[in-house]
Amino acid sequence: MPKITFLPSKQEVEAETGTTILMAATRNGIKIIHECTEGICGTDIAKIVEGAENLSEKSDDEDLTLETMGAADGSRLCCMAKVQGDVVVEIETGG
Repeated sequence: MPKITFLPSKQEVEAETGTTILMAATRNGIKIIHECTEGICGTDIAKIVEGAENLSEKSDDEDLTLETMGAADGSRLCCMAKVQGDVVVEIETGG
């Protein structure tokens, strides 16, 4: 199973292939700030530190949301990026 490492906490979780970063985090008690799960709100932006090639392709909607939010290159929405292999992400966590 693919492994996701969350920074800055360095928490590691396993996720079934095809699971979104957000869903994997939620299932493992890691809180990620998000207001929707459809790639519209842009509140769950993550910086992909390693393993970008192990994520699903960006949809046009995700690309547009990232652009609208002024996200840095290499960023993804946790609710849209599906894991296909190991990845390291830097996230802003919620309380």
